[in-house]
Amino acid sequence: MFNITNVTCQDNPPGQPREPDQGPAGRERPTRPGAAPRADRDSRLSPGRIRNAAELAFAVLSSWLAYIPRRLGDHLFAMNDTEAYWRGWQITKVHGGLGRSYRDPRFDTFSPCPDCQGTGALAGAGRPDAGRADALCAPCLGTGRISTGEVS
Repeated sequence: MFNITNVTCQDNPPGQPREPDQGPAGRERPTRPGAAPRADRDSRLSPGRIRNAAELAFAVLSSWLAYIPRRLGDHLFAMNDTEAYWRGWQITKVHGGLGRSYRDPRFDTFSPCPDCQGTGALAGAGRPDAGRADALCAPCLGTGRISTGEVS
């Protein structure tokens, strides 16, 4: 326990707190010429202060209301988001948080097959005069796309 006392006991009468607007020994603090007394300055509500307070209240309320759909979407899609995260998919929140778009980044590694131009069949396949109606493109195995690399 600490017992702190004013050694000289000046300006600290027991049981009587000092006024904050007064200086030592009960004298008023000097103010700037033309300045309003401290109590009047603090109690005044200027239109600018009211407008700033209203703008702040509006900003807080609107951000809170805008966050409601995001929280609802996070709750609705929690299981799907967890699985997509587990699989390493990209998750995009759409429609203000009330929708989701999932994408596997491995699709970035595919490009059209240069031999068949993405058709999956060799040029001339399917024409009766070519004689190779069933010919599938060997590099892409008939899918029309090849993998250009691994996902990092």
